[in-house]
Amino acid sequence: MFIKLCGFTRIEDIEIVKNLPISSVGFIFYKNSRRYISPEHAGRMALLLKKNGIKATGVFVDDDPETIMEIVNSSSLDMVQVYNSCTADALSPLIPVINCVRIGDPENHLLPEPHTGGMVLFDTYSTDALGGTGKSFNLDSVIDYPFKNKMIIAGGISENNIYDIIRKVHPGGIDISSGIEISAGIKSEKKILRIMQIIEEAQHDINA
Repeated sequence: MFIKLCGFTRIEDIEIVKNLPISSVGFIFYKNSRRYISPEHAGRMALLLKKNGIKATGVFVDDDPETIMEIVNSSSLDMVQVYNSCTADALSPLIPVINCVRIGDPENHLLPEPHTGGMVLFDTYSTDALGGTGKSFNLDSVIDYPFKNKMIIAGGISENNIYDIIRKVHPGGIDISSGIEISAGIKSEKKILRIMQIIEEAQHDINA
């Protein structure tokens, strides 16, 4: 399973996760986010992850493809996560892309195919924020998505619901931000380790 822990802002939190069996760590470059991080600081943390084979993913909201690729190169990113399908199309030949779809968005009813080498992330629509809201969406809306192995579920995931989400949907990936935090951008080692334990239990039970 593709396990992405997102919204990191501190070196000490990277030290907690760099030896865990996770796939990716997300850095948010949207300046209106409470979890915003500068490209320079993200680059320092990305180097720590690379030694352990964990992909550094940049999360972008309103930047153009050229600006995104500049940050990709300066911060040594391995993947990008974007909220605009045209931006995803432009970047997909250059770098693996996670294309975000916010379930409940009145202007978007499409469940797109993943780009080659990329994935599609389903998150909860909110008028207040893009991701990190701590709110879930109705999983029935994506349970028949035909590209399950390239599907990431996000939005309000915590130790209280992650087991049921994995057992019900069988997603290819999970993305967690607020569910592993003490406060925005400040991660909890206890919550991270508990989440990892539950993911392992859920996968074991599915394969049993």
